[in-house]
Amino acid sequence: MDITEAINRLEIQQLLTTYATAVDSKNFEKFYSIFTSDAYIDYTAVGGIAGTPQEIVHYLTRALDHFPNYQHFNSNFDINFIDHHNATGSIMCFNPMQTPDGNTFFLGMWYHDKYLKEEGLWKISERVEKSSWNHNVPTSIKVD
Repeated sequence: MDITEAINRLEIQQLLTTYATAVDSKNFEKFYSIFTSDAYIDYTAVGGIAGTPQEIVHYLTRALDHFPNYQHFNSNFDINFIDHHNATGSIMCFNPMQTPDGNTFFLGMWYHDKYLKEEGLWKISERVEKSSWNHNVPTSIKVD
């Protein structure tokens, strides 16, 4: 691995940490900044929606209101470079979420991503969640 690839890997890993922090803190301005303007995001594997960053933020602002506490823990960053401006990645995510009654359920999932370097910054151009496992997921929470 040369220094350029090492730097690109670290920049993408920071991008993924920024994603988790933006969702967990409901910082949607930051959320927008990590995606390309035409990005495709698909959360359907875990009961969400698919769409543009704008559609996803609209969904998340309503969906996350059902949960007083939640966190996204990312690991196992498997990043593959196509060239100096394009990469793909599979990232493991552990996502505990607390319900209003104090119970906690757990989601294990993978993010399958495409990355694009625009104006010197890596951004996510596609993110597709794939469910790996879950535990104690409630059936009564619905987002309109």
